[in-house]
Amino acid sequence: MLSSCQESLEDKAVRQAKEYTERYCPTPVVNYSRTDSIVFDQNRHVYIYYLSFCGMLDDQKVVDENRDRITDMLTQSVRESTGLRNFIEAGFKFEYVCHSEKEPKKVLFRIVI
Repeated sequence: MLSSCQESLEDKAVRQAKEYTERYCPTPVVNYSRTDSIVFDQNRHVYIYYLSFCGMLDDQKVVDENRDRITDMLTQSVRESTGLRNFIEAGFKFEYVCHSEKEPKKVLFRIVI
């Protein structure tokens, strides 16, 4: 318990990302996407969310046509998350790397917020 009081924000981010991934990932599909894992890059101060786009969103043309909408939704999600507030205030960034469910090595969308 004492160590958590002295835990740096970076160490907390690493721990929380690892715990979330182990506990919840892959998440159920919601709005044609699922979270496969989350990691925190301490050198860059970036939370990296690895997602898979599924169903109708698993199509490069559909993603390209909706790029602005996807960007707005992810940006709003980060800004409105009370759980991320301390990290946002510390200047951390949030990267989303969205892969195809059908072709897991194919990146359909990537953004850093």
